[in-house]
Amino acid sequence: MRALPRYIITVTAMLVAVPTVAAPIPVSKARVWERWEQALQSTGRYDDPARDVRLQVVYEGPGKRTLRAPGFWDGDRTFRVRCAFPAPGRWRWRTTCSDTTDGGLHGQTGIVDVTAYKGPNPLYRHGFLRVSANGRFLCHADRTPFLWIGDTAWAVPFRATAEEWAIYLADRVRKRFTDTQVGLAPWWSGDRDSRGNRPFLGAGLNRPNPAFWRAYEAKIEAANRAGLMVMLAGVMEPTTRYPDQDEACRFARYLAARLYGSFVVFSPSFDSGYMPLGDAVGAAVREATSVHLITQHPGTPSGRSTNTIAEAYRDKPYMDFAGNQTGHNGGNRERCARQAIEWNLSLWNRKPARPVINLEAMYDAHGSGAWTADDARSLGWRSWLSGAKGYTYGAGRTAAKAPGMSGGLWFWVTDPSKPDYWRKALGWASSDQMTVMHDFLASIEWWRLEPAYPLIHARATSARDRICASATPERDLVVAYLPSGDGIPIDLTGVRGSIRGRWLDPVTGKTTPIRGRIEPALQTLAAPSPGEWVLVIQAGR
Repeated sequence: MRALPRYIITVTAMLVAVPTVAAPIPVSKARVWERWEQALQSTGRYDDPARDVRLQVVYEGPGKRTLRAPGFWDGDRTFRVRCAFPAPGRWRWRTTCSDTTDGGLHGQTGIVDVTAYKGPNPLYRHGFLRVSANGRFLCHADRTPFLWIGDTAWAVPFRATAEEWAIYLADRVRKRFTDTQVGLAPWWSGDRDSRGNRPFLGAGLNRPNPAFWRAYEAKIEAANRAGLMVMLAGVMEPTTRYPDQDEACRFARYLAARLYGSFVVFSPSFDSGYMPLGDAVGAAVREATSVHLITQHPGTPSGRSTNTIAEAYRDKPYMDFAGNQTGHNGGNRERCARQAIEWNLSLWNRKPARPVINLEAMYDAHGSGAWTADDARSLGWRSWLSGAKGYTYGAGRTAAKAPGMSGGLWFWVTDPSKPDYWRKALGWASSDQMTVMHDFLASIEWWRLEPAYPLIHARATSARDRICASATPERDLVVAYLPSGDGIPIDLTGVRGSIRGRWLDPVTGKTTPIRGRIEPALQTLAAPSPGEWVLVIQAGR
Protein backbone atom coordinates (compact mmCIF):
# COMPACT_ATOMS: atom_id res chain seq x y z
CA MET A 1 0.00 0.00 0.00
CA ARG A 2 1.21 3.47 -0.83
CA ALA A 3 2.03 5.53 2.32
CA LEU A 4 -0.12 8.59 3.15
CA PRO A 5 1.55 11.97 3.04
CA ARG A 6 2.87 13.01 6.45
CA TYR A 7 0.81 16.23 6.62
CA ILE A 8 -2.42 14.26 6.25
CA ILE A 9 -1.47 11.90 9.09
CA THR A 10 -0.69 14.86 11.34
CA VAL A 11 -4.04 16.56 10.76
CA THR A 12 -5.92 13.33 11.41
CA ALA A 13 -4.18 12.86 14.75
CA MET A 14 -5.02 16.39 15.78
CA LEU A 15 -8.70 15.87 15.02
CA VAL A 16 -8.85 12.73 17.13
CA ALA A 17 -7.07 14.31 20.09
CA VAL A 18 -9.30 17.43 20.52
CA PRO A 19 -11.67 16.94 23.52
CA THR A 20 -15.39 17.84 23.41
CA VAL A 21 -16.00 21.38 24.68
CA ALA A 22 -19.03 21.76 27.03
CA ALA A 23 -21.58 24.39 26.13
CA PRO A 24 -21.15 27.48 28.29
CA ILE A 25 -23.64 27.91 31.13
CA PRO A 26 -25.90 30.88 30.31
CA VAL A 27 -25.59 33.85 32.67
CA SER A 28 -28.34 36.44 32.98
CA LYS A 29 -28.96 39.42 35.24
CA ALA A 30 -31.83 40.46 37.50
CA ARG A 31 -32.62 42.80 40.35
CA VAL A 32 -33.95 41.70 43.72
CA TRP A 33 -37.73 41.01 43.74
CA GLU A 34 -38.27 41.96 40.10
CA ARG A 35 -39.68 39.25 37.87
CA TRP A 36 -37.07 37.20 36.01
CA GLU A 37 -37.78 34.51 33.45
CA GLN A 38 -36.00 31.98 31.26
CA ALA A 39 -37.53 30.55 28.08
CA LEU A 40 -36.81 26.91 27.19
CA GLN A 41 -37.46 25.14 23.91
CA SER A 42 -38.77 21.60 24.07
CA THR A 43 -37.19 19.01 21.77
CA GLY A 44 -40.21 16.75 22.04
CA ARG A 45 -43.68 16.81 20.54
CA TYR A 46 -46.68 16.53 22.86
CA ASP A 47 -50.36 16.25 22.08
CA ASP A 48 -51.26 18.26 25.18
CA PRO A 49 -48.10 19.94 26.53
CA ALA A 50 -49.84 21.82 29.36
CA ARG A 51 -51.12 18.50 30.69
CA ASP A 52 -48.50 15.97 29.61
CA VAL A 53 -45.33 17.76 30.76
CA ARG A 54 -44.33 18.56 34.34
CA LEU A 55 -41.40 20.99 34.42
CA GLN A 56 -39.69 21.94 37.68
CA VAL A 57 -36.80 24.25 38.49
CA VAL A 58 -34.62 24.53 41.58
CA TYR A 59 -32.83 27.79 42.38
CA GLU A 60 -29.87 27.85 44.77
CA GLY A 61 -28.56 31.18 46.00
CA PRO A 62 -26.26 32.73 48.57
CA GLY A 63 -26.02 30.77 51.79
CA LYS A 64 -27.38 27.73 49.93
CA ARG A 65 -30.86 29.23 50.04
CA THR A 66 -33.13 27.10 47.86
CA LEU A 67 -36.37 27.84 46.00
CA ARG A 68 -38.43 25.32 44.03
CA ALA A 69 -40.93 26.33 41.37
CA PRO A 70 -42.92 24.80 38.53
CA GLY A 71 -42.46 25.81 34.91
CA PHE A 72 -45.26 26.20 32.39
CA TRP A 73 -46.09 25.76 28.72
CA ASP A 74 -46.34 29.03 26.81
CA GLY A 75 -47.32 27.93 23.29
CA ASP A 76 -45.82 25.75 20.56
CA ARG A 77 -42.54 24.33 21.95
CA THR A 78 -41.87 27.15 24.40
CA PHE A 79 -41.83 26.61 28.16
CA ARG A 80 -40.82 29.17 30.80
CA VAL A 81 -39.58 29.29 34.36
CA ARG A 82 -39.85 32.41 36.51
CA CYS A 83 -38.67 33.77 39.82
CA ALA A 84 -38.40 36.90 41.95
CA PHE A 85 -35.08 36.50 43.71
CA PRO A 86 -35.19 37.49 47.38
CA ALA A 87 -31.52 38.36 47.84
CA PRO A 88 -28.62 39.71 45.81
CA GLY A 89 -25.79 37.47 44.75
CA ARG A 90 -25.22 34.60 42.34
CA TRP A 91 -28.13 32.18 41.91
CA ARG A 92 -27.87 28.90 40.00
CA TRP A 93 -30.82 27.05 38.53
CA ARG A 94 -31.41 23.55 37.19
CA THR A 95 -34.52 22.04 35.61
CA THR A 96 -36.06 18.59 35.74
CA CYS A 97 -38.77 17.37 33.40
CA SER A 98 -41.21 14.49 33.61
CA ASP A 99 -39.94 13.51 30.15
CA THR A 100 -36.25 12.96 30.88
CA THR A 101 -35.54 12.42 27.17
CA ASP A 102 -36.49 16.01 26.36
CA GLY A 103 -33.07 17.65 26.23
CA GLY A 104 -34.54 21.11 25.85
CA LEU A 105 -36.39 20.90 29.17
CA HIS A 106 -34.62 18.33 31.33
CA GLY A 107 -31.29 19.11 32.95
CA GLN A 108 -31.06 22.68 31.73
CA THR A 109 -28.90 24.92 33.92
CA GLY A 110 -28.06 28.58 34.25
CA ILE A 111 -26.74 31.37 36.43
CA VAL A 112 -28.46 34.61 37.43
CA ASP A 113 -26.42 37.44 38.90
CA VAL A 114 -28.85 39.37 41.10
CA THR A 115 -28.20 42.93 42.24
CA ALA A 116 -30.02 45.07 44.80
CA TYR A 117 -33.08 47.08 43.78
CA LYS A 118 -32.60 50.80 44.49
CA GLY A 119 -35.77 52.33 43.04
CA PRO A 120 -38.91 53.73 44.72
CA ASN A 121 -41.32 50.82 44.16
CA PRO A 122 -42.37 49.62 47.65
CA LEU A 123 -42.92 46.05 46.46
CA TYR A 124 -39.42 45.64 45.06
CA ARG A 125 -37.91 47.51 48.00
CA HIS A 126 -39.52 45.30 50.66
CA GLY A 127 -40.37 42.00 48.98
CA PHE A 128 -43.17 39.44 48.83
CA LEU A 129 -45.85 39.42 51.50
CA ARG A 130 -45.75 37.17 54.54
CA VAL A 131 -47.53 36.91 57.88
CA SER A 132 -46.05 38.83 60.81
CA ALA A 133 -44.29 36.95 63.61
CA ASN A 134 -47.25 37.46 65.96
CA GLY A 135 -49.74 36.29 63.33
CA ARG A 136 -51.75 39.51 63.43
CA PHE A 137 -50.96 41.41 60.24
CA LEU A 138 -49.33 41.13 56.83
CA CYS A 139 -45.83 42.38 56.23
CA HIS A 140 -43.17 42.23 53.54
CA ALA A 141 -40.21 39.87 53.46
CA ASP A 142 -38.12 42.48 55.29
CA ARG A 143 -40.86 42.71 58.00
CA THR A 144 -42.14 46.12 56.89
CA PRO A 145 -45.90 46.12 57.71
CA PHE A 146 -48.13 46.04 54.63
CA LEU A 147 -51.10 48.42 54.83
CA TRP A 148 -53.91 46.73 52.84
CA ILE A 149 -56.18 49.36 51.30
CA GLY A 150 -57.74 47.38 48.49
CA ASP A 151 -59.84 48.21 45.46
CA THR A 152 -62.32 45.95 43.67
CA ALA A 153 -61.59 45.43 39.96
CA TRP A 154 -63.13 42.01 39.38
CA ALA A 155 -63.60 42.13 35.60
CA VAL A 156 -61.16 44.88 34.76
CA PRO A 157 -58.15 42.82 33.56
CA PHE A 158 -60.53 40.77 31.44
CA ARG A 159 -62.57 43.59 29.89
CA ALA A 160 -60.21 46.58 29.81
CA THR A 161 -57.60 47.31 27.17
CA ALA A 162 -53.98 47.73 28.21
CA GLU A 163 -54.34 51.49 27.80
CA GLU A 164 -57.47 51.59 29.99
CA TRP A 165 -55.78 49.43 32.59
CA ALA A 166 -52.91 51.92 32.74
CA ILE A 167 -55.38 54.75 33.43
CA TYR A 168 -57.00 52.69 36.18
CA LEU A 169 -53.64 51.90 37.81
CA ALA A 170 -52.46 55.51 37.72
CA ASP A 171 -55.63 56.68 39.48
CA ARG A 172 -55.48 54.01 42.19
CA VAL A 173 -51.78 54.60 42.86
CA ARG A 174 -52.38 58.35 43.11
CA LYS A 175 -55.12 57.68 45.67
CA ARG A 176 -52.74 55.41 47.56
CA PHE A 177 -54.54 52.12 47.21
CA THR A 178 -52.05 49.33 47.86
CA ASP A 179 -53.90 46.32 46.44
CA THR A 180 -56.38 45.53 43.71
CA GLN A 181 -58.65 42.46 43.69
CA VAL A 182 -59.38 40.86 40.34
CA GLY A 183 -61.17 37.84 38.95
CA LEU A 184 -59.80 35.65 36.17
CA ALA A 185 -62.32 35.20 33.34
CA PRO A 186 -65.68 34.86 35.14
CA TRP A 187 -68.61 33.82 32.98
CA TRP A 188 -70.59 36.96 33.74
CA SER A 189 -67.89 39.21 32.22
CA GLY A 190 -67.90 37.65 28.74
CA ASP A 191 -66.25 34.77 26.91
CA ARG A 192 -63.15 36.57 25.55
CA ASP A 193 -60.89 39.46 26.49
CA SER A 194 -60.55 42.89 24.86
CA ARG A 195 -58.26 41.37 22.21
CA GLY A 196 -60.72 38.61 21.35
CA ASN A 197 -58.81 35.81 23.09
CA ARG A 198 -60.60 33.04 24.93
CA PRO A 199 -58.98 31.82 28.16
CA PHE A 200 -58.90 28.14 27.15
CA LEU A 201 -58.43 26.18 23.95
CA GLY A 202 -61.44 23.90 23.69
CA ALA A 203 -63.74 22.75 26.46
CA GLY A 204 -62.64 22.51 30.07
CA LEU A 205 -59.53 23.85 31.76
CA ASN A 206 -56.86 21.48 30.46
CA ARG A 207 -55.49 23.70 27.68
CA PRO A 208 -54.93 27.32 28.76
CA ASN A 209 -54.70 29.70 25.82
CA PRO A 210 -51.19 31.22 25.99
CA ALA A 211 -52.28 34.37 24.14
CA PHE A 212 -54.98 35.10 26.71
CA TRP A 213 -52.80 34.46 29.76
CA ARG A 214 -49.87 36.46 28.36
CA ALA A 215 -52.15 39.49 28.06
CA TYR A 216 -53.62 38.83 31.49
CA GLU A 217 -50.27 38.48 33.24
CA ALA A 218 -49.01 41.63 31.48
CA LYS A 219 -51.68 43.53 33.40
CA ILE A 220 -50.61 41.88 36.65
CA GLU A 221 -47.02 42.85 35.91
CA ALA A 222 -48.10 46.42 35.12
CA ALA A 223 -49.89 46.61 38.48
CA ASN A 224 -46.81 45.34 40.29
CA ARG A 225 -44.56 47.81 38.49
CA ALA A 226 -46.96 50.55 39.58
CA GLY A 227 -46.53 49.37 43.19
CA LEU A 228 -49.83 47.49 43.62
CA MET A 229 -50.31 44.00 45.02
CA VAL A 230 -52.91 41.91 43.19
CA MET A 231 -55.29 39.41 44.77
CA LEU A 232 -56.67 36.81 42.36
CA ALA A 233 -60.15 35.60 43.32
CA GLY A 234 -61.75 32.50 41.83
CA VAL A 235 -58.68 30.41 41.03
CA MET A 236 -60.82 27.30 41.48
CA GLU A 237 -63.37 28.56 38.94
CA PRO A 238 -61.60 30.66 36.31
CA THR A 239 -64.54 30.71 33.87
CA THR A 240 -67.55 28.84 35.26
CA ARG A 241 -68.74 27.80 38.68
CA TYR A 242 -67.33 24.64 40.24
CA PRO A 243 -65.51 22.78 37.42
CA ASP A 244 -64.01 19.31 37.57
CA GLN A 245 -61.68 19.19 40.58
CA ASP A 246 -58.70 17.60 38.79
CA GLU A 247 -58.88 20.18 36.01
CA ALA A 248 -59.22 23.01 38.52
CA CYS A 249 -56.17 21.84 40.48
CA ARG A 250 -54.11 21.42 37.30
CA PHE A 251 -55.01 24.93 36.18
CA ALA A 252 -54.20 26.34 39.63
CA ARG A 253 -50.68 24.91 39.42
CA TYR A 254 -50.33 26.35 35.91
CA LEU A 255 -51.40 29.80 37.10
CA ALA A 256 -49.08 29.68 40.08
CA ALA A 257 -46.21 28.80 37.73
CA ARG A 258 -47.01 31.73 35.40
CA LEU A 259 -47.16 34.13 38.33
CA TYR A 260 -44.33 32.69 40.41
CA GLY A 261 -42.34 35.89 39.94
CA SER A 262 -45.30 38.22 40.61
CA PHE A 263 -46.66 40.00 43.68
CA VAL A 264 -49.98 38.20 43.98
CA VAL A 265 -52.25 36.61 46.58
CA PHE A 266 -54.26 33.55 45.56
CA SER A 267 -57.89 32.96 46.55
CA PRO A 268 -59.45 29.76 45.18
CA SER A 269 -62.96 30.87 46.18
CA PHE A 270 -64.85 33.82 44.76
CA ASP A 271 -67.94 34.62 46.82
CA SER A 272 -68.87 30.97 47.39
CA GLY A 273 -69.82 28.82 50.35
CA TYR A 274 -67.35 26.46 51.96
CA MET A 275 -66.62 23.47 49.73
CA PRO A 276 -64.00 20.73 49.28
CA LEU A 277 -63.13 22.16 45.85
CA GLY A 278 -61.78 25.27 47.59
CA ASP A 279 -59.62 23.13 49.84
CA ALA A 280 -58.32 20.99 46.97
CA VAL A 281 -57.35 24.01 44.87
CA GLY A 282 -55.84 25.75 47.90
CA ALA A 283 -53.65 22.69 48.47
CA ALA A 284 -52.71 22.61 44.77
CA VAL A 285 -51.58 26.24 44.86
CA ARG A 286 -49.57 25.57 48.01
CA GLU A 287 -47.92 22.60 46.30
CA ALA A 288 -46.88 24.91 43.45
CA THR A 289 -45.62 27.83 45.52
CA SER A 290 -44.33 28.28 49.04
CA VAL A 291 -43.59 31.98 48.58
CA HIS A 292 -47.08 33.40 47.95
CA LEU A 293 -49.95 33.95 50.35
CA ILE A 294 -53.22 32.05 50.04
CA THR A 295 -56.62 33.01 51.43
CA GLN A 296 -60.28 32.43 50.56
CA HIS A 297 -62.77 35.08 49.46
CA PRO A 298 -65.89 33.67 51.14
CA GLY A 299 -69.54 34.30 50.47
CA THR A 300 -71.81 36.13 52.91
CA PRO A 301 -74.01 33.96 55.18
CA SER A 302 -76.11 37.03 55.84
CA GLY A 303 -77.72 37.32 59.25
CA ARG A 304 -75.51 34.76 61.01
CA SER A 305 -73.59 35.65 64.15
CA THR A 306 -70.29 34.88 62.36
CA ASN A 307 -69.14 34.34 58.81
CA THR A 308 -69.39 30.58 59.02
CA ILE A 309 -67.68 30.18 55.63
CA ALA A 310 -64.62 32.21 56.63
CA GLU A 311 -64.52 30.39 59.97
CA ALA A 312 -64.56 27.01 58.20
CA TYR A 313 -61.63 27.92 55.94
CA ARG A 314 -59.59 29.81 58.53
CA ASP A 315 -57.40 27.04 59.92
CA LYS A 316 -56.82 24.97 56.79
CA PRO A 317 -53.10 24.13 56.42
CA TYR A 318 -52.69 26.02 53.13
CA MET A 319 -54.27 29.22 54.51
CA ASP A 320 -52.16 32.25 55.44
CA PHE A 321 -54.79 34.75 56.52
CA ALA A 322 -58.53 34.85 57.11
CA GLY A 323 -60.33 36.47 54.23
CA ASN A 324 -63.70 37.84 55.29
CA GLN A 325 -66.68 39.23 53.43
CA THR A 326 -69.10 41.15 55.63
CA GLY A 327 -71.14 41.74 52.51
CA HIS A 328 -73.87 43.85 50.97
CA ASN A 329 -76.77 42.03 52.65
CA GLY A 330 -79.37 43.13 50.14
CA GLY A 331 -78.93 46.75 51.15
CA ASN A 332 -79.60 46.14 54.87
CA ARG A 333 -77.26 48.73 56.35
CA GLU A 334 -77.85 47.68 59.95
CA ARG A 335 -76.80 44.13 59.12
CA CYS A 336 -73.76 45.39 57.17
CA ALA A 337 -72.63 47.40 60.19
CA ARG A 338 -73.19 44.57 62.66
CA GLN A 339 -71.31 42.06 60.53
CA ALA A 340 -68.41 44.45 59.90
CA ILE A 341 -68.02 44.61 63.68
CA GLU A 342 -68.92 41.15 64.95
CA TRP A 343 -67.61 38.95 62.14
CA ASN A 344 -64.19 40.60 62.18
CA LEU A 345 -64.06 40.42 66.00
CA SER A 346 -64.89 36.72 65.88
CA LEU A 347 -62.08 35.95 63.44
CA TRP A 348 -59.69 38.14 65.42
CA ASN A 349 -60.45 36.32 68.66
CA ARG A 350 -59.78 32.83 67.26
CA LYS A 351 -56.54 31.09 68.21
CA PRO A 352 -53.92 30.65 66.91
CA ALA A 353 -53.81 34.18 65.59
CA ARG A 354 -54.20 34.83 61.87
CA PRO A 355 -54.49 38.19 60.10
CA VAL A 356 -58.04 39.20 59.15
CA ILE A 357 -58.79 41.16 55.95
CA ASN A 358 -62.31 42.32 55.06
CA LEU A 359 -62.20 41.63 51.33
CA GLU A 360 -65.71 42.86 50.53
CA ALA A 361 -68.32 45.03 52.22
CA MET A 362 -71.10 47.16 50.79
CA TYR A 363 -69.84 49.12 47.78
CA ASP A 364 -70.54 52.70 46.85
CA ALA A 365 -72.94 52.75 43.91
CA HIS A 366 -74.25 56.31 44.28
CA GLY A 367 -77.37 54.75 45.73
CA SER A 368 -80.00 56.27 47.97
CA GLY A 369 -80.63 54.62 51.32
CA ALA A 370 -77.84 52.07 50.69
CA TRP A 371 -74.77 51.53 48.51
CA THR A 372 -73.52 55.04 49.20
CA ALA A 373 -70.13 56.58 49.92
CA ASP A 374 -71.15 56.63 53.59
CA ASP A 375 -71.53 52.84 53.54
CA ALA A 376 -68.22 52.08 51.83
CA ARG A 377 -66.37 54.49 54.12
CA SER A 378 -68.00 53.66 57.46
CA LEU A 379 -67.70 49.91 56.98
CA GLY A 380 -63.99 50.38 56.42
CA TRP A 381 -63.53 52.17 59.74
CA ARG A 382 -65.68 49.62 61.56
CA SER A 383 -63.60 46.80 60.08
CA TRP A 384 -60.23 48.31 60.91
CA LEU A 385 -61.21 48.96 64.54
CA SER A 386 -62.78 45.50 65.00
CA GLY A 387 -59.71 43.41 64.31
CA ALA A 388 -59.33 43.55 60.52
CA LYS A 389 -55.87 44.49 59.34
CA GLY A 390 -57.00 45.40 55.85
CA TYR A 391 -60.10 46.57 54.00
CA THR A 392 -61.19 46.53 50.36
CA TYR A 393 -63.39 49.20 48.80
CA GLY A 394 -65.68 48.82 45.79
CA ALA A 395 -67.38 51.17 43.33
CA GLY A 396 -70.48 49.98 41.49
CA ARG A 397 -73.51 47.72 41.72
CA THR A 398 -75.90 46.08 39.30
CA ALA A 399 -79.33 47.49 38.48
CA ALA A 400 -81.03 44.81 40.58
CA LYS A 401 -79.36 46.28 43.67
CA ALA A 402 -78.94 49.95 42.72
CA PRO A 403 -81.48 51.18 40.14
CA GLY A 404 -79.92 52.81 37.10
CA MET A 405 -76.52 51.20 37.65
CA SER A 406 -74.83 48.62 35.41
CA GLY A 407 -71.92 47.35 37.51
CA GLY A 408 -69.69 50.39 37.76
CA LEU A 409 -65.95 50.15 38.04
CA TRP A 410 -65.57 46.50 39.01
CA PHE A 411 -67.66 45.37 36.02
CA TRP A 412 -65.93 47.93 33.77
CA VAL A 413 -69.00 49.55 32.25
CA THR A 414 -67.95 50.85 28.82
CA ASP A 415 -71.04 52.87 27.83
CA PRO A 416 -70.20 56.57 28.41
CA SER A 417 -73.91 57.41 28.71
CA LYS A 418 -74.28 55.29 31.86
CA PRO A 419 -73.97 57.00 35.24
CA ASP A 420 -71.49 54.36 36.33
CA TYR A 421 -69.32 54.39 33.19
CA TRP A 422 -65.88 53.31 34.35
CA ARG A 423 -64.25 56.71 33.90
CA LYS A 424 -66.98 58.31 36.01
CA ALA A 425 -66.88 55.61 38.71
CA LEU A 426 -63.10 55.90 38.87
CA GLY A 427 -63.49 59.45 40.13
CA TRP A 428 -66.23 58.98 42.71
CA ALA A 429 -65.51 60.87 45.92
CA SER A 430 -65.64 57.71 48.02
CA SER A 431 -62.33 56.60 46.51
CA ASP A 432 -60.74 59.81 47.82
CA GLN A 433 -62.08 58.91 51.25
CA MET A 434 -60.02 55.73 51.03
CA THR A 435 -57.01 58.01 50.60
CA VAL A 436 -57.97 59.68 53.89
CA MET A 437 -58.14 56.25 55.54
CA HIS A 438 -54.79 55.22 54.10
CA ASP A 439 -53.00 58.40 55.06
CA PHE A 440 -54.26 58.31 58.63
CA LEU A 441 -53.32 54.68 59.14
CA ALA A 442 -49.93 55.20 57.50
CA SER A 443 -49.25 57.98 60.04
CA ILE A 444 -49.64 55.65 63.05
CA GLU A 445 -48.40 52.19 64.04
CA TRP A 446 -51.67 50.58 63.01
CA TRP A 447 -50.29 47.05 63.30
CA ARG A 448 -50.09 47.45 67.10
CA LEU A 449 -53.81 48.17 67.47
CA GLU A 450 -56.13 45.59 69.06
CA PRO A 451 -59.93 45.79 69.47
CA ALA A 452 -60.68 47.69 72.70
CA TYR A 453 -64.46 48.02 72.94
CA PRO A 454 -64.49 48.00 76.79
CA LEU A 455 -62.95 51.48 76.68
CA ILE A 456 -66.22 52.86 75.30
CA HIS A 457 -68.94 53.60 77.87
CA ALA A 458 -71.96 54.04 75.67
CA ARG A 459 -74.93 51.87 74.87
CA ALA A 460 -75.98 51.86 71.26
CA THR A 461 -79.48 50.89 70.20
CA SER A 462 -78.18 49.67 66.83
CA ALA A 463 -74.93 48.48 65.26
CA ARG A 464 -74.93 51.55 63.02
CA ASP A 465 -74.72 53.76 66.10
CA ARG A 466 -72.12 51.67 67.91
CA ILE A 467 -68.81 53.38 68.61
CA CYS A 468 -65.84 51.21 67.57
CA ALA A 469 -62.46 51.31 69.27
CA SER A 470 -58.98 49.83 69.13
CA ALA A 471 -55.91 50.52 71.24
CA THR A 472 -52.36 49.32 71.68
CA PRO A 473 -51.73 47.02 74.66
CA GLU A 474 -49.63 49.81 76.22
CA ARG A 475 -52.51 52.29 75.74
CA ASP A 476 -50.16 54.81 74.16
CA LEU A 477 -52.47 54.90 71.11
CA VAL A 478 -56.26 54.74 71.08
CA VAL A 479 -58.46 55.14 67.99
CA ALA A 480 -62.26 55.30 68.11
CA TYR A 481 -64.86 55.71 65.37
CA LEU A 482 -67.98 57.77 66.06
CA PRO A 483 -70.52 57.07 63.29
CA SER A 484 -72.76 59.89 64.50
CA GLY A 485 -73.25 61.92 67.65
CA ASP A 486 -71.77 64.67 69.78
CA GLY A 487 -68.91 62.90 71.50
CA ILE A 488 -67.38 59.72 72.88
CA PRO A 489 -67.55 58.56 76.52
CA ILE A 490 -64.18 56.85 76.86
CA ASP A 491 -62.22 55.38 79.76
CA LEU A 492 -58.56 56.37 79.55
CA THR A 493 -57.68 55.01 82.97
CA GLY A 494 -54.21 53.55 82.85
CA VAL A 495 -52.99 55.79 80.05
CA ARG A 496 -49.64 57.17 81.16
CA GLY A 497 -47.65 60.24 80.26
CA SER A 498 -48.73 63.35 78.47
CA ILE A 499 -52.06 62.72 76.72
CA ARG A 500 -52.95 64.52 73.52
CA GLY A 501 -55.86 64.02 71.19
CA ARG A 502 -57.35 65.07 67.89
CA TRP A 503 -60.44 64.52 65.78
CA LEU A 504 -60.18 63.38 62.17
CA ASP A 505 -62.91 64.06 59.63
CA PRO A 506 -63.04 60.75 57.67
CA VAL A 507 -64.56 62.50 54.66
CA THR A 508 -62.16 65.41 54.19
CA GLY A 509 -59.11 64.28 56.17
CA LYS A 510 -59.03 67.53 58.15
CA THR A 511 -58.00 67.27 61.79
CA THR A 512 -59.07 69.28 64.83
CA PRO A 513 -56.83 69.18 67.93
CA ILE A 514 -58.47 68.71 71.33
CA ARG A 515 -57.86 71.77 73.46
CA GLY A 516 -57.46 71.54 77.20
CA ARG A 517 -56.42 68.71 79.44
CA ILE A 518 -57.33 65.09 78.69
CA GLU A 519 -57.54 63.11 81.92
CA PRO A 520 -56.41 59.48 82.39
CA ALA A 521 -59.93 58.67 83.51
CA LEU A 522 -63.47 58.05 82.33
CA GLN A 523 -64.69 61.15 80.49
CA THR A 524 -66.71 62.27 77.51
CA LEU A 525 -64.70 63.95 74.78
CA ALA A 526 -66.86 66.29 72.75
CA ALA A 527 -66.65 66.16 68.95
CA PRO A 528 -66.06 69.43 67.06
CA SER A 529 -69.62 69.18 65.75
CA PRO A 530 -72.33 66.52 65.61
CA GLY A 531 -71.62 63.88 63.01
CA GLU A 532 -69.08 61.27 61.94
CA TRP A 533 -65.60 61.48 63.45
CA VAL A 534 -62.47 59.49 64.25
CA LEU A 535 -60.94 60.14 67.67
CA VAL A 536 -57.18 59.72 68.05
CA ILE A 537 -55.57 59.61 71.50
CA GLN A 538 -51.79 59.43 71.85
CA ALA A 539 -49.72 59.37 75.01
CA GLY A 540 -46.04 59.78 75.72
CA ARG A 541 -44.27 56.50 76.33
